[in-house]
Amino acid sequence: MTTEAQRKGNVQFRRQAGIVNHFELVTQTAVIAEHGETRISSTEIRALINQSKLEEARKLLGHPITLSGRVVRGSMRGRSLGFPTANISLRRHMAYSGVFAVRVKLGEETYPGVANIGTRPTVNGHSRFLETFLFDFSGNLYGQRLCVELFAKIREEVRFESLDALRAQIEKDILEAKKLL
Repeated sequence: MTTEAQRKGNVQFRRQAGIVNHFELVTQTAVIAEHGETRISSTEIRALINQSKLEEARKLLGHPITLSGRVVRGSMRGRSLGFPTANISLRRHMAYSGVFAVRVKLGEETYPGVANIGTRPTVNGHSRFLETFLFDFSGNLYGQRLCVELFAKIREEVRFESLDALRAQIEKDILEAKKLL
C-alpha cells in the first residue's frame, strides 16, 4: 500500500486500503466540545497551543499536553550557562515553540521545570529540540525517557545578543515558571 499525504487519506481511501490489506475500518463521528458546537480535532488542538491557550487545549484533550522522548547528548551549553538541560530531539514537525513552565515525569517522580521548544537561535541552532531544566534535580538523565507536560507558556523563543543576556533571561524564566507552577 502506498501512503498518501496532504490530506488525501480520507475515509474512502482508507476503506479501499482495508479491502486490499485485509483490515476493517471503523469510523467515529466527530467529537463536539461540551459547551458549544466546536468540533474537536487535532487542527483545533494545535491552533489552541499555538495561541498559548494551553488550558483550553487541555480541556478538549481531556489530559495534559505532553511531549516525550529519550534524553540525548547536546552541546552542553546549558550546563556552561549554569542550567544543565535534558535534551530531546524533536523529529516531528511542530508548529509551536517557545519557553514553557513544565512538569516532568521521570519514572514515578515528577519534577517542576522550564523548557524551551525550538531551534536555539542565540547559538545558531538549526535542529528542533525540547530542552528542559528540572528544578532541584541532579543526576544523569542520558538515555532516560522523559514525559514533559506543557503547563503554561512563558514567552516566545527569541535570539539574544549574547550568552550573558540569554543567561539573565533564563533566570527570569525560572522565576516565572516557579510562580506559575
